[in-house]
Amino acid sequence: MGIFSLFGKKGVKQEDRSTEKSSSRKTRSKNGNTVIGGFQDSEVFSNSIIAQRHIARATERKIDAIEFEMSRDIVKTRPPTFTKTDLGAPTEPLERKAPPVEFQTTLPMMMPTDYLLGQNSEMSASALAYSETVPVLEEAAILFASGQNEVAEQMLASAVHNHELGGATEIGWQMLFDLYRITNDQHKFESLSLDYANKFETSPPLWPENQTANDNDAEVQGDTTVANVSFPAKLDSGTIKSLEKLQVAAGKSKSLRLDFSRVKEVDPIGCGLLLRALKGLKKSGHDLMLVGAKDLADKIRSILLVGRRDETEAPWLLLLEILQLLHFEQAFEEVSMDYCITFEVSPPSFEAPKNNITSAMPEVQEQEEATDRYMMPKVVEGKTEFLISNIALQAEQHNPLILDCTRLERVEFGASAQLLNGLAPIASKAGMNIRFEGVNYLVMMLFNAMGLKNIASIIPRKH
Repeated sequence: MGIFSLFGKKGVKQEDRSTEKSSSRKTRSKNGNTVIGGFQDSEVFSNSIIAQRHIARATERKIDAIEFEMSRDIVKTRPPTFTKTDLGAPTEPLERKAPPVEFQTTLPMMMPTDYLLGQNSEMSASALAYSETVPVLEEAAILFASGQNEVAEQMLASAVHNHELGGATEIGWQMLFDLYRITNDQHKFESLSLDYANKFETSPPLWPENQTANDNDAEVQGDTTVANVSFPAKLDSGTIKSLEKLQVAAGKSKSLRLDFSRVKEVDPIGCGLLLRALKGLKKSGHDLMLVGAKDLADKIRSILLVGRRDETEAPWLLLLEILQLLHFEQAFEEVSMDYCITFEVSPPSFEAPKNNITSAMPEVQEQEEATDRYMMPKVVEGKTEFLISNIALQAEQHNPLILDCTRLERVEFGASAQLLNGLAPIASKAGMNIRFEGVNYLVMMLFNAMGLKNIASIIPRKH
């Protein structure tokens, strides 16, 4: 078998069989080993090509298996969907005329029922017969976390104005200030400030000057929040964890920030996994910000050799994909020609991405700020897997783990339990220290009630 017939090259004329036979006879008569040696060389070359193809298929199957495991894990974590037949007939009417305020049955009912239902305008003395009256503040924090703002306000206002908080008086006032600030009720905030000044004979907290501007910015930004996904030091099969987070983030945000600044090594399997993820994001039209992508391209280029066929084409294809995303057309053309020579295929053509792609080099100052502390979001609610996974990544690099809560306004009651369960394994590591810093007083009391104070230090904001 000749080398041209092996690759199926066109334009090579086949000689007449009789001529080939006579030529073979002449060759045998002159040198009996020539034909046999040629056949053996061709067979060795053919076997090497077949072996390379087997290795390539094995690598592709390994990438497929990893992706399958990832997709199966994602499906397992999805909440079950219910149809009308699953739900059955409702056992209670959808609307109730009384009582005027409803509560979730999972909340600890530490206050008298008549007060919680809003039938009393003031707390009775017996309702506050608790040690140091802290349970009252924890109850108000839980109500606020559960969306019961009005009842939480009534409870706090009654407690602070009736001087029933004892040693926790200052905390109660600060909780009420935080509630008015978060609900953007400036009139009640300023009225409370006058009462505070008369009671404590000191300057009261001031209404934040940028409060209105921040609210407007939040409304404008809306769903434009950029979800950040950082990749580990080695781009290999372990990259599956980052890609799972990427898949979750892609379902929640249209804009993604992919940070490759930590990547120091790459291997073919990791390249194959990342290649498929990038192609999927390009097809779904996500806006991407690529951090450290040029350095990643250089690291991929360093493991490639023109003319050498590795176990898979994935590193070559990933390099071409990144160069397209970065709009490096000239570099793309050069690499495509090397790819063409190596695999004897037509060179791929450059196609500029249709979605919005931006690139950024990792800045030392930004990295230092990012590595110091993890900035908590404005609201923590619903599923917290993505948040906890990002916190876990931060904990792998830094101890103490500082969670900056200066922007955090509210943590949903259910989410606080998830946060406790997610942080407990991190806190159990030897020598690990977790600190919540700049926490508002409503969230601080919620964390105390939920037991987060047992695994982390909770430092309230300055007032």
